[in-house]
Amino acid sequence: MTGPDELRLEAARKRRELTDTLEQLMARTDLRARAARVDYRPLILAAAALGIAAIAAGVLLGRTRHGGGRR
Repeated sequence: MTGPDELRLEAARKRRELTDTLEQLMARTDLRARAARVDYRPLILAAAALGIAAIAAGVLLGRTRHGGGRR
C-alpha cells in the first residue's frame, strides 16, 4: 500500500519532470536564443565570394568589350 510520504515523493518527482519538460519546450520555441546560436560566418563568406566573383566578371567583360581596356 502507498503511504502519504511515498505519494509526496512521487508528486515531487513528477513536478521536476514537468519542469524539465517545460524548460525544454521553452528553449525550442525561443527564436531569439536559437538565432543567437546560429553561425552566419559561412553564409557571409559565401556572399562575399559571390560579390567578388561578380565584380571580377564585370571587370573582365568590360575589358573584352572595349578592346582590352586600351585605345
